[in-house]
Amino acid sequence: MGMAGSLRGPTPAHPSDPEPSAPAARAARDACVAVVTGGGVDGDSRALRVAAAARTAGYRVTLVGQAPATVAPRGIDVRRVVVQGVLGNHRVRRPRPGLRWPFAYRSAGAHDHRTVRLAAARALLVTRSAELNLVHRPLPLLALARCGHALAWLRYGLRAGWTRVRAAQYQAAVRRRRSPDARLDNLMTDVTRLLLGRRAWRRLDPGLLDEEVAYGPVLDEVRPHLIHALGHRALGVAIRAALRAEGAGHRIEVVWDVPPRTPGPSRRATVAGDAHERSFAREADGVVTVGEGLARELRARHRLSATPAVVRNAPPLAATTARHPHGVRDRCRLGPDVPLLVHAGPVTPDRGPATVIEALPKLYDLHAAFVVPDPDHPDLAALRERAAQLGVDGRLHVLPYVPVAEIPAFLASADIGVLPVHKLPHHQSVLATRYFEYAHARLPVVVSDVRAMAAATLELGNGEVFRAADTADFVRAVGAVLTNPRRYRKAYDRVDILRTWSWQTESTPLLDLYARLLGP
Repeated sequence: MGMAGSLRGPTPAHPSDPEPSAPAARAARDACVAVVTGGGVDGDSRALRVAAAARTAGYRVTLVGQAPATVAPRGIDVRRVVVQGVLGNHRVRRPRPGLRWPFAYRSAGAHDHRTVRLAAARALLVTRSAELNLVHRPLPLLALARCGHALAWLRYGLRAGWTRVRAAQYQAAVRRRRSPDARLDNLMTDVTRLLLGRRAWRRLDPGLLDEEVAYGPVLDEVRPHLIHALGHRALGVAIRAALRAEGAGHRIEVVWDVPPRTPGPSRRATVAGDAHERSFAREADGVVTVGEGLARELRARHRLSATPAVVRNAPPLAATTARHPHGVRDRCRLGPDVPLLVHAGPVTPDRGPATVIEALPKLYDLHAAFVVPDPDHPDLAALRERAAQLGVDGRLHVLPYVPVAEIPAFLASADIGVLPVHKLPHHQSVLATRYFEYAHARLPVVVSDVRAMAAATLELGNGEVFRAADTADFVRAVGAVLTNPRRYRKAYDRVDILRTWSWQTESTPLLDLYARLLGP
């Protein structure tokens, strides 16, 4: 996929080249593959499955990512990196309040120092009050001491008021920096993009350079022959590592693994991500993604020389051989006759968890389990509050993630798997990872009418489709599945459907790409 005239030299192997000889193939099997993920290792099913596939194919594999990184797959070297966030957080720690918040502290250090100092002063005054009540003094001396103490409290009150005004303005400035979505912020973003072009990411998202500082030395030390970069953030790290290595006489192939594009939290973040992706997309030696439509879109957007290979993130077939000893139903402490639906994955608003909560009052004895990466996430607090308002909080269960290899077996004791996502572009074009995990758990599914998942469900007959964000239609779909769940489970008995939707099948084109890139 590397483009002619790019910074890096041409890729030695090409899809049209002949198959390597047996000695060359054995030499390729001695190669080292580094799988780089921009997030935590433990919950990244894609990174873990790619690393396992490469290890099974005979490559030496190093998995590089951030905490949590407690899993230790057999035969895989796991390197945990720590991203300090110094550059990325600089805007927040020094928010430049300007005319809008003229009294705000100019830095996080000043804010922290003054607020802690104020708390210490109060503690000393409270202690002094107790001392005056306990220590016996002659009346004139006690009166004088109390007057001095009253003046100290007055001085503290004035100082506290001033400190709180400045702290409130500082916090307002920080909130503005965390969410730069005002018109002036968007204008400055557009000006930066116009002036700097593809290099605008350095100005708009310096946190990408924090990741370079953390990941770069690890990749330089590992000296892999191929880097599998998951997402555009890891792609930049990989390309820069490959350039350094090639300058020292060591060739590194780079495979870019592209997930669906999710909207950024602000225009600034979106523009920065787009600029960073465009800077490095055509430097990759191979590109893979998770859906045919996304592959065509990537080729057109970046003018790639070939359509990216499609490698969907499906679980391995062996995951369905046995049920989890402590499945989702056991964790919820529910009997086998209590209906239970499960929603696996983050609970951001675009994934539609509110539809599930709003439907519970109309579904009587149905329980809902949310299996989430972070049980303390603020979005979950809002869902719990809404469930309490509706009187269904006793039927809402929040559970943490289980290891990636155990997910289908863990979910298998539920009755329904739901994907109530909203109709946004990044949900429309691909089958979600959770869809495949529900299938391997042999769960009937209830999905919203986004294109890819609705089409697959209607074709296979393994569940019901409802109108996205329509609570009444969601209730209808869940009721239909609960009425005759066996009918929907039988869909998985179709010949080879689960084998087709398995990592053993999906990883084949990925390993073929590795073999071509690491050939003679």
